[in-house]
Amino acid sequence: MPAGGYLALLWRGGTDLDIAAKNATTRLEAEGAFALAADRPGLRLWTCGRRLPVRKLGDAVIVGDLLQRSPATCASRVGGVVTPKRLASEFWGRYVAFWPGMVPVLYRDPSGLIDSLHWQIADGLFVVSSDLRSTPPWLRPRRLSLNWERVACYLANPTAHTTATLFDDMAAVGPGELQLLDGHSLPELVWRPSRFAAATSGGPPELAAELVRQIDQCTAALAGLHHRLIVEISGGLDSSIVATSLAATGQAGRVAAWLNRAGAPDGDEQCYARSIADRLGVDLTGVVKPLAPLVEDDFAELADATWPAMNGVEAWRDRDDVARLGATGADAFVCGQGGDAVFFQIPTPLIVSDEMRAKGLAALGSPLLPEVARRSRQSVWSVLRHAIGPANRRRSVMMTPSRLVSREIRAAVNRAAHRWGEDALEAGLPPAKAMQIAGIANHHVYHGDSRRRRVAETLFPLLAQPVVELCLSISIPDLTRGGDDRPFARAAFADRLPRSVLERRRKGAQSRHFAQLIAASLPTLGPMLLDGCLSDAGVLDRTAVERMLDRRQLIWEPRSSEILWAATVEAWVRHWQRRTPDAPSATRWSFRL
Repeated sequence: MPAGGYLALLWRGGTDLDIAAKNATTRLEAEGAFALAADRPGLRLWTCGRRLPVRKLGDAVIVGDLLQRSPATCASRVGGVVTPKRLASEFWGRYVAFWPGMVPVLYRDPSGLIDSLHWQIADGLFVVSSDLRSTPPWLRPRRLSLNWERVACYLANPTAHTTATLFDDMAAVGPGELQLLDGHSLPELVWRPSRFAAATSGGPPELAAELVRQIDQCTAALAGLHHRLIVEISGGLDSSIVATSLAATGQAGRVAAWLNRAGAPDGDEQCYARSIADRLGVDLTGVVKPLAPLVEDDFAELADATWPAMNGVEAWRDRDDVARLGATGADAFVCGQGGDAVFFQIPTPLIVSDEMRAKGLAALGSPLLPEVARRSRQSVWSVLRHAIGPANRRRSVMMTPSRLVSREIRAAVNRAAHRWGEDALEAGLPPAKAMQIAGIANHHVYHGDSRRRRVAETLFPLLAQPVVELCLSISIPDLTRGGDDRPFARAAFADRLPRSVLERRRKGAQSRHFAQLIAASLPTLGPMLLDGCLSDAGVLDRTAVERMLDRRQLIWEPRSSEILWAATVEAWVRHWQRRTPDAPSATRWSFRL
């Protein structure tokens, strides 16, 4: 059972459909796992696990955490027509909204933290669910089938394929999308990140103050939804900003533990995390992550999720989180994930492209040009060549496909991008700003299922909608000017952070830890990937897998995420292929080399 989920029936008015909805209600109530939260003509909504709040605004029924941007938009005082666009502009949070009617409407908030799966079980009768795993079998799609084409694309380039389900006969609403439930309409992107990616009227001092205000406000609002928190302090800039925001907004009293996980007993991240704890006057709980080899059961345990559960791949950590939640009575984790994207950490020559878009040839005399050359370890001429290259716009929103998949599949997804990235290209945004949007979209991959998420929520203040919108409105040259690594954010929070954290320019050796984890897990990973379903189907390139699993290769170029991602997808496919047939239009055999 998820930490908090929902299940809904929506239908067009009609005697037969009304009777079917009534029968489903009776059966669900008898099973006892779901609680009826809304009952309106054409809509019945149930919640399960941690009871998500349900409220009515105008004609909309909203499940999840709907947070106000200001007292003027307090939900209890909202009047008039409530539309998806109005929700996107006046509220934020983690929620799904329903509008019952002759053509029911769904809207999913931009955070993407609550899924919205939907399918039709009879003509005009739709099921909407946050989680296929907890949906009763008798309400699941009748002809659920495994779509190998989508599985292959998802493995090769997950960021570009986070919305499409890996099954036929079931669809999902993407973050910020509206979906008409008429059986054929495509989703409409309501919240467009490109709309916020314009120069702001304020100068850097005013924007820095606004950044602090927004992060404080969002951190406090998210923390206020929970009784007890576990706060992760990695020792890096992003988690330090979030931790100090909790303290600055009076939320530290909710914290059950301030937690640092080191990849090795002598990991340098511990001293930085300790400096934050000392600044806040709190006790730091330090944990050294063991190199416990992964076994097949570690992957299989979460394979019944709707999508492969990459978020739970580090099994020991995931289980430790669950145990720590139980021991402390906490009901949520707080982390600093997302800062690398919203504050723009990438030292790319495309920063100069954005500067040239804004200033023209005057950008050639800007100190930003030699700064970017130094940060990206290239000559000024090389930076300029990349900055004015004609192919840079498309490349800025593309993620490099996995090198483990076959050449054919890699070629098929080579130019694929997340829908937000496509929107950035259509809007004509400068390439580094488009890259920032693609980076924010990439975090949707890591908001999926895990052992921890099945018992508690994880809060991401730096990915809260108001923070994202503000950072999108600040130009990339302004976010990166005058420093090596997220200088704008460092300057904005300089009076809160210890000097050691402010001056830190590199992260702990996480890549080394994962390379060692994979090396210790080769007895499991080798057979899973070389002799498994994905290799048999021609999705994985066995030669590439053998090369990447070589211990010498792991030392020099770990690429741990690709290996662990492939193993997670392999376990997921093994689970579902025993329960669902292959989709006739996209079978595994079409991928054989």
